[in-house]
Amino acid sequence: MDLNGRKWINFKKLLRFSRNFFVVILTVFLFLLAVWEFKYLIFETSYFELKKISIEGNYTIEKEKILALSGFKLSENFLKLNYRNAEKRLRAIPKIKDVEIITEGVGEVLIRITERESVLLVLHDRKFYELDAEGYILSASNKNVRVDLPILTGVAMPLTNIGESVRAEIKIKSVINWIVNLAPAFLTNISEICLNGNEIVLITNNGIKIYPGNASNFKNNFELLTIVLERFQKDGMKISYVDMRFNNEVVVKPITN
Repeated sequence: MDLNGRKWINFKKLLRFSRNFFVVILTVFLFLLAVWEFKYLIFETSYFELKKISIEGNYTIEKEKILALSGFKLSENFLKLNYRNAEKRLRAIPKIKDVEIITEGVGEVLIRITERESVLLVLHDRKFYELDAEGYILSASNKNVRVDLPILTGVAMPLTNIGESVRAEIKIKSVINWIVNLAPAFLTNISEICLNGNEIVLITNNGIKIYPGNASNFKNNFELLTIVLERFQKDGMKISYVDMRFNNEVVVKPITN
């Protein structure tokens, strides 16, 4: 092969290399441009902004408090939200039993709250401790702010920090177990619960002592109890105590002068 032939071949190789190199450079450039455009679309435009935050299931916890602890803010980038951290912060609230954060659409978030329900107040060391069915302390106050709940007296609280559970305390556990088997309507007129040994004693708003027996027996004889109390009240008779520990019987001890 003569010199001109070799030069032509080398030129063709160089031309092929130049074309390939140009294709590679162009491909890389287009890829970087696509990445930049994608990043701009995701993080710079308003399409992925957080536009709506919905909260459901909060009955006693303020919406503002939930929003603040979630850390979510309108107009921030929707894809940067950390659901796990937000749920962890919200579960630290004693009154929250569970929380779930879900995406409802582009830019829309739902915070679903499950609150703990108060069932009892325990009066201990001049403070009212609000407990749920699992014995968790939901609040503590020097004043009774929940007049709709019965008050348990005469027991010691082994723990007093909000968020802790006192369910391990046998006496408190027995009262909670007794209460949760009843609908709230059965305890409407009960102002106080105390223990006579291991036996539950109810005290009505009128100061009448009731020995209810087990929750099932109390529930079954509740209507009869109501009739008896109304009859004694109508006759103007004062009651010392009511004994319901016997099946299908309501024994009334009147106050005699």
